[in-house]
Amino acid sequence: MRRTLSWMTVSLLMLGAAGCASYAPDGDSPYPGADPTAPDAGGPGGGSSPVCRTAADCPAGYTCTQSACVPPENEQSGDSERPPLGSKSYVYVLSPAANSLTRIDPRTLTLEAIPVGPTPLDVAVVPGEDAAVTLSSVDASLTVVDSNTLPSHVRRVSLGRRYGRVSVSGDGAYALVWPDPSAAPGSGAEGVVALVDLRAVRQGEPPERTVLERAAGFRVTDVVFRLEGGVATRAYVFAKSTVTVLDLSNPRQQPLPVRVSLPETMAQDVASREVVATADGQRVLLRSTTAPMLASFDGAAFRTVTLPEVATDVDLLPDGSGAVAALRGAGQLAFLELPGDFTDPSGIQLLDVPGASVGQVVLPPQSGGTSYALVYTTVLNDESVTRVDFPSGTVTRYPLEKRVERVALSADGRTALIVHKPEPGSTASDPYERAVDLDRGYSVLDVASGYLQLRRTGKLEPSQLAFSSSGGFVGVTLRGDTEKRYAVDAVDLSTLVSRSISLASPPVFAGGFAGDAEQTRHRIYVSQLHPAGRISFVDLDDSQIRTVTGFTLNSRID
Repeated sequence: MRRTLSWMTVSLLMLGAAGCASYAPDGDSPYPGADPTAPDAGGPGGGSSPVCRTAADCPAGYTCTQSACVPPENEQSGDSERPPLGSKSYVYVLSPAANSLTRIDPRTLTLEAIPVGPTPLDVAVVPGEDAAVTLSSVDASLTVVDSNTLPSHVRRVSLGRRYGRVSVSGDGAYALVWPDPSAAPGSGAEGVVALVDLRAVRQGEPPERTVLERAAGFRVTDVVFRLEGGVATRAYVFAKSTVTVLDLSNPRQQPLPVRVSLPETMAQDVASREVVATADGQRVLLRSTTAPMLASFDGAAFRTVTLPEVATDVDLLPDGSGAVAALRGAGQLAFLELPGDFTDPSGIQLLDVPGASVGQVVLPPQSGGTSYALVYTTVLNDESVTRVDFPSGTVTRYPLEKRVERVALSADGRTALIVHKPEPGSTASDPYERAVDLDRGYSVLDVASGYLQLRRTGKLEPSQLAFSSSGGFVGVTLRGDTEKRYAVDAVDLSTLVSRSISLASPPVFAGGFAGDAEQTRHRIYVSQLHPAGRISFVDLDDSQIRTVTGFTLNSRID
């Protein structure tokens, strides 16, 4: 366990773009300007990529592109630290050294230090409520904090065993606690999980009526709750080589839950597959990282389809009606209609993406009108983001001024943020263009019009982003530890114009609020490195900032 600041260090996505053009063929190569043998695109040996004919000639996870082995795409993910979390009305901050969860009201800056289990190591917000659940490994306990009435009401239940992670079902009825897959399990019990009935805990029921332990295989890696009609009906617990299905309708009548073996190519190790699911858990897909295969899980069995090559990424349409897989070597997207194409794979569409590199795909987070994906690469030398519409396969390429590090879309899918990577080895002859290559920065793309705006940030790294619940703004944190300069950019998504707001200390996480209350609809929060704890609330529409400092030390306000 780290010190008091451990809750603060988590990475999030950041993004943007610059310049738009409809697709026009650019020679015979699907990778214009791509250099798979470049230092940051190459395989082993620090810049020299092995010559290959197929992916079978390359290390696991690499693809054969233009006769060179190219490493896996760099897909950003959060680290093991736990960030502050926003509910409808509050922000909850885990304070391990103080054995507490701090509830902060962004409207009044009032604080509540809520005692929870000693040295809490994980926290989850109950969806749709002003409530949270914390997990303590030291005394093997789970604490339910209900802030619907103030002061917050606290219920604590003994788990009988030490766990490292907690997940909460979408209806707030259950919590599932499970071992951290990167650490040795508590009590030496590999794969034992505990299902906690949060409704019973809130009613004051004893542990024997609220906590249910079940065996779930070796090395648990992912937990997915399935919702039907807004009610959690099943929990899927993915382990190294199996998935265990917990029936939530009457879990005590299921002493030995259903257990299904994963497809062999996805059960070799925990890095041999990626699990993706819709928000309601009704559609679950697995991507093999070592074989040209996708698998669909319906709660009872797996169906598999074979792709032309190993997919470098896969994502689901938010309504679960389709999936998109990136085929980097072929410069194609595979578009699957679900569930039909798993029954009859002949329906899978292979869509060519000429003039752009295919490595990662990003889909709008919410269902809307037109379905599309943004396609990009993090390892090939390609300064572009490409839009592919479904099911037509229409391709629109947006040239950028800089290479891409990561991309994210706003909830309504209207705006993309593209974080750029600096290019220290730039060979641009124009001094200005070379300076642009050397800088950090991000771009903002209006997807409908293709309008792009680049924001150069010099040596300041765009590290975190948070969309406001109104959808009209996004906050982008900037961090320069060498220069000791820190800020958050407020980007107006209607104009693509940004304003910079100074921060007093290094930002480590940014988040928005779940509700759409008038006081928080344009507001985000930014946690910062500070020995006593610091968090700022930023109004993106008028650049007003209010800061709370010292909440880990008797809730002192600055």
